[in-house]
Amino acid sequence: MTDDQRAWPPSLWVETAGPEQVCAPLSGDTQVEVAIVGAGFTGLSAALHLAEAGHTVRVLEAAQPGWGASGRNGGQVNPGWKLLPEEIETLHGREQGRCINTMADAACDLVFDLIARHDMDCDAVRPGYVQGAQSRRGIGFLENWVRQWSARGAPVELLSRRETMELLGTEAYLQALLDRRGGNIQPLRYARGLASAAMGAGALVHGDSPALSLRRDARGWRLASSNGSLLAEQVLICTNGYTDSLWPGLATAVVPVASFVAATEPLDVQRLAAILPGRHAVSEARRVQVYYRMDADGRFVIGGRGNLFNAAQAGDVAHVHAEACRLFPILAHVKWQFHWGGYTAMTLSHTPKLMKLAPGLHAGMGYNGRGIAMATMMGKQMALAVTGEQPDMPVEPMSRIPLHGLRQAGISFRLMAGTLLDRCEHLTERRGGMRLLGDE
Repeated sequence: MTDDQRAWPPSLWVETAGPEQVCAPLSGDTQVEVAIVGAGFTGLSAALHLAEAGHTVRVLEAAQPGWGASGRNGGQVNPGWKLLPEEIETLHGREQGRCINTMADAACDLVFDLIARHDMDCDAVRPGYVQGAQSRRGIGFLENWVRQWSARGAPVELLSRRETMELLGTEAYLQALLDRRGGNIQPLRYARGLASAAMGAGALVHGDSPALSLRRDARGWRLASSNGSLLAEQVLICTNGYTDSLWPGLATAVVPVASFVAATEPLDVQRLAAILPGRHAVSEARRVQVYYRMDADGRFVIGGRGNLFNAAQAGDVAHVHAEACRLFPILAHVKWQFHWGGYTAMTLSHTPKLMKLAPGLHAGMGYNGRGIAMATMMGKQMALAVTGEQPDMPVEPMSRIPLHGLRQAGISFRLMAGTLLDRCEHLTERRGGMRLLGDE
């Protein structure tokens, strides 16, 4: 990245994060037990957990902590993985699957526990996560989520149409689930809080220090930056959707997908009373969904797909504005104050990957749109791998996604086809006058 590319992109989170946390660049040649590439949620969580366990840790960040997806997402702390618990147990086997589900169940708790323990000022609220359905297909997913997570002791429930309308203030959904594990944070302030906590525990975080090369010699791993280098016993690569060519082929293990977020000006009293009165984190049971919430100052924040045909460019502003008005017509004439975007990282299995690339070299990435809770948990899992303990998720070899060079065509096709199918299902059921138990 150039200096201009490392500048903070204008966003709601940058505007409301307070004074910038500036970490000095790496200078000179230093020996360390663990070197970490990337100061997002994953790398900073790993640094915190390792430093608290007594290890010497240094983190290299090309910009400053939280510059990538960790400071650009929607700020929703969403529970679970994309897959249902029974799907995870089928994919990984019952015993390993149970460990993964237990870990996934604890991911939101880990975020809010770290916030409380380190007194992070990041507007944390935990009213719960809501997912709304507009079709029979979506309702089927909600029913399975509630059934399967309830059986594992999670505080989840299925809401009728009327209960959903009362909870959210929108008539867009036929039903919804309420998962009380979820909540919202100011994500950039959380990233900076993790950095402060890690440094307070003894880790060193270096900003403006891109990792330029990585090689193994007789003494360990040599990680070079612009003005210095680290000689490390172990290295963790925590770059997710911003993974580059530092390690051959690693960038092909995930597909970076652009997501676009917009925020209104602070809403007036009438709109505040009508929209998300409980301040829940919300997304949809659709193929191409939007996600939304309120921030601490009463702004409506909504995110969705990026550019249909060019992942390197932001999405069309009009599409998220239109989605907001579909959900809440009262937003029709509101002023939009912020627009920004970033990359999430998808995997073929829709599950995160903890990969062992070589002895003493691990990578963790691929959160499939649930990055705050799972990236924080991934950092803890990577710390376990470093200390020789058994992580709760499988440690896999690196696997490349086939035809990775054609990823933009695949993304465009899935977005267009998914949008069309979602629309057809919704229109079909509206015309059919679908009514569900509890509607009246």
